[in-house]
Amino acid sequence: MNFRNLICALILILAWVTTSHAALTGIMLPPSSGTAPKHLLILLHGYGSNAQDLLPLADWIPEDTLLVSLTAPISLGHDRHAWYRHVTAEHDILSAGEQVEQRLTQLQQQFQISPANTVVGGFSQGAVVSWQLALTHPQNLGGVALFSGRLPDKIQASSERSALPKIFIGHGIDDKRIPIKLAEQAADYAKTQGYSVALHRYPAMQHEISRVELQDFKQWLINLNLQK
Repeated sequence: MNFRNLICALILILAWVTTSHAALTGIMLPPSSGTAPKHLLILLHGYGSNAQDLLPLADWIPEDTLLVSLTAPISLGHDRHAWYRHVTAEHDILSAGEQVEQRLTQLQQQFQISPANTVVGGFSQGAVVSWQLALTHPQNLGGVALFSGRLPDKIQASSERSALPKIFIGHGIDDKRIPIKLAEQAADYAKTQGYSVALHRYPAMQHEISRVELQDFKQWLINLNLQK
């Protein structure tokens, strides 16, 4: 990101955090084109991280996209955060999903971006919360990207089927933290619910996001935009 865009981003961050009533905060990067955004990408980091973690994805998205990376609501100290605690995971995931949904709706209204042009992407815990949104608020999303994630333990799918987001799943075959079989189970379940799913398996990749995966994600975004 050049210096001009960095200054614009900082201005947007200050305006957003000080004027919004929603609980979640984060970092907002304006479109690299310098024009009004046509697409919205919301990113949810993994356990023990923060909103800065997924910002490198900005190099892989269309130039007309507004990128918003949110910080999880549970503080672990030292600028480390989590979307849920394992002892209260079900309640935390539901709560996190609703908070992200509130922020998402606010951003769509503020920048006049349609659900069809909105994508939520998450890594690890962030992917679990992204699944929660895909299943409970499908009508508000055009796409969902799941990096090294799994379904929530208790699945609560919406009966709304008029508009389902496209699903991108990327997972390392050597992931020991969240085994790939959980990603495969999630993909199979989503297909039974009518979702269009693109599942990508990456050899020798562990619990991480690889360059090859980002290339596939970029192409998926391009195809997603062309289908509108």
